[in-house]
Amino acid sequence: MSPRTGGHPVTVAAWILVVALIGAGAFGVFGGILSPSIVIDLAAMWPLLLVIVIVGVVVRLVGKSRRAGAILPLTVFSVLLLGTALHLGEWDRLPSASARLAGPDPQSLSDPTELLVQLSGELAIRAADGPAYVVEPIVRGGRVGVPQATETSVDGAMSIRIEADPEAPAWYRFAGWDVRLSPAVTWRLVLNGTIDADLTALTLSSAAIAGSGLLRLGPPPQEGASVIVAGDFDVVVPSGSAVTVSGDADTPSNWVGEGETKRSPVSAAGGQWSISVQGDATPRIREG
Repeated sequence: MSPRTGGHPVTVAAWILVVALIGAGAFGVFGGILSPSIVIDLAAMWPLLLVIVIVGVVVRLVGKSRRAGAILPLTVFSVLLLGTALHLGEWDRLPSASARLAGPDPQSLSDPTELLVQLSGELAIRAADGPAYVVEPIVRGGRVGVPQATETSVDGAMSIRIEADPEAPAWYRFAGWDVRLSPAVTWRLVLNGTIDADLTALTLSSAAIAGSGLLRLGPPPQEGASVIVAGDFDVVVPSGSAVTVSGDADTPSNWVGEGETKRSPVSAAGGQWSISVQGDATPRIREG
């Protein structure tokens, strides 16, 4: 009988898994599902991969079973899978973590402080203790670059503009940014994008928000605050809050008013939200 040729079926199947995983990753990057920065993150794990390759080769050479050849591809597959999980989990030791941006101590800002964030991508806003602001890329495929901040002060009034760094490598492209703001600061927001904003724990003096998405407002400040909305938004206001809406908007059925001005059936003694609707889209105002 002639000796068998070729690799063991288990080994062949293991290498197919590796090729399939690499192919899926390439499809994800070129298809805009994954950020190209995953390539840099996986490349940064080369020392671990090199050790595994050496161990796998040694095991294959000394192994008496032909199935020992499956150890190397299965280990490579595991490393690639682990690297992908760490990338998507935003592990802070990967190169893509350098794209994160942190601001100064909240006490160094003015009252209020203006924040401008405008991009063609996803924009998540929420409150978090710590620095005045933290910006982290949303590590999915997209065209949004690495954030950089420009802080200016005129007569003691602070303005912060966050925009994409034009000099950042092309590998660092993401779906958008996750912005965390300190609740210790009174904010004047100017935002544009596909927005998911939970502002319930933040104090706003005013806001101008354009694009589309979801806005959640907290209780209005005692002195009241104005919010300009332009786009296809769902705006959630607290039940029992005083709200006045000017412009074409869908409001709860129990709100009162004439024409394009509607009011919630609550006294404004404790402050109120004044929402002005601009543009052609009709936002939906609801209580929650």
